[in-house]
Amino acid sequence: MSDFRRHSGQGTMGGLAAAMWLGALAAWTLPVAAHHSFPALLTEDGEEVIEVLEGTVRVFRILNPHGAMIVDVPDETGEAEGWLIELSPASQLAREGWNDEMLDPGDPVSVAIYRSRTPGRARIRALLMHGKGEGGADRLLVSYGIRGDTPVMRRLRERVPTCGIIDQSFERTECFRIDAEAARALAEEFPGPMGYVMPIEPETTR
Repeated sequence: MSDFRRHSGQGTMGGLAAAMWLGALAAWTLPVAAHHSFPALLTEDGEEVIEVLEGTVRVFRILNPHGAMIVDVPDETGEAEGWLIELSPASQLAREGWNDEMLDPGDPVSVAIYRSRTPGRARIRALLMHGKGEGGADRLLVSYGIRGDTPVMRRLRERVPTCGIIDQSFERTECFRIDAEAARALAEEFPGPMGYVMPIEPETTR
């Protein structure tokens, strides 16, 4: 199931198409999730490769064994290429406050990912949902490699407010509200696509 081009329909998918995509999601996530065997792509130094994808949501579902989303990302020719991005287990996401209504098909997103060795697959690091917050602000959900009392989480907590839609008691996912002013300040301090969630110690630049 490697061909994930943009679905020709617009807006909400019909029942048959939705069922097909849910089946594809379940089939794709099962082997990746089994025994936490995510086949990460590594750098020459043995670190997981982190990249940022810019695209639109095709499917977003909180399902077992792991939640997942498909993001359509334009390739070099402008053709939409579908990326399957693995989330945490459904039970965990539900406890934290994630739900299927967080994103709709066609919503623009930026996603910091850990790339898989399998083309077109990844695991989420951070998800920036454009215009989904109060007053049209962006919502930033941070996850793998950031959660807990980490340098990146402290960096964000010192600079931007939380959204209040995620249960912080689990010390896993957190949601931050990023308005236009905060986005400009973060981009200036931490250059590059979603530089503020990259594993670079900010203390050296303060």
